[in-house]
Amino acid sequence: MMKKKLLPGVLTLLLGAVIAGCGNNNAANSGAQNNAGADVKTITAATSGVSNPFSYEKDGQMTGYDVEVMKAVFEGLPEYKLDVQAIEFEGILTGLDNGRFQLGANNFSSNAERRSKYDFSLPIIENANVFVVRKDDETLKSVEDLKGYKAVTEVGNSGATLLENYNEEHPDAKAEILYTDENFVKQFEGIEAGKYDVRIISRVSAEKAIKEHGFTNLKVVAFSTENSDPGSYILFSKSADSTLLDAVNNRIKEMYNDGSLLKISEEQLGGDYLPKKELME
Repeated sequence: MMKKKLLPGVLTLLLGAVIAGCGNNNAANSGAQNNAGADVKTITAATSGVSNPFSYEKDGQMTGYDVEVMKAVFEGLPEYKLDVQAIEFEGILTGLDNGRFQLGANNFSSNAERRSKYDFSLPIIENANVFVVRKDDETLKSVEDLKGYKAVTEVGNSGATLLENYNEEHPDAKAEILYTDENFVKQFEGIEAGKYDVRIISRVSAEKAIKEHGFTNLKVVAFSTENSDPGSYILFSKSADSTLLDAVNNRIKEMYNDGSLLKISEEQLGGDYLPKKELME
C-alpha cells in the first residue's frame, strides 16, 4: 500500500528531472547555436543594381556577373555571410571610404588612384575599355584622337577618369565631356542620333548592348592606353577584416580552376571573358 502511495510522487520527481534535463539540453543546444552564429561575420557588399550584365535586378532579385561571382565566392566561405545592397554608383566608393561597406563590385577597373585607396581582388574578368561610335566614324582610333568629340559618360566611372585625364593633359585639344544620369543604353541611342559622338565603356557591356538592343549604326573600337589594365575587380575597404581579401582570392582561384567562374561568365556574359591564367597567381 505504501509503495502505491509513493509511486505518483516518484513519477512526478522523475518526470520533473527528465523535463529539467531536456530543458538543460535545449538551453545547451541553443547556446551552441548562438555561439556558432556569433562566429559568422556579415560582409556587406555594395553594387549599383543598374549595370547590366554585371549588376541588375531580375524577378525582384539582384543578379549579374559580379553579383553571382560574389554569391559563389561566399558560398564557399561559411565563416562569412554575404549581404548585397544596391546603391547609386557614386555611393559605392563613398561607402567603402566610410566603412559602411566592406566590398564594392560593379565592373570596377583599376587605376593608380583607386589602388591607393582600396584593396583589389584578383581579376574576375578581362574587360578592357573600348570606344562606342557611329559606324561611319573612321577618325577615332586612340585616346589621342579625342579632340572635339562630344563624349558622354556618368560621373566617377573609368571612362570619365580617362576623359578627364586626357583633357588635363591636352588643354588645347580637349574633348567635350557631357555628364549624364542616363543609363548607357540611352547614351548609345544618343550616339546613333548624333547627340553624342562617343562613349568609353567596357567591351562586354558594349558588345552585349549593341547585340541585344539592335544598334545597327554603332561599332566598337578597341584602344589601349599606357599602363592600361583590362581587368575588372572586387574592391575592398582597407579597413575590412585583414583575412577577408586572402579568403576571397583563394575562392576566386578555386572557381577559376574548377570551371565555376567560366560557367558564370557564359551564363551572364554569353562567353568566356576570364582573365589569362598568369594573372590568377
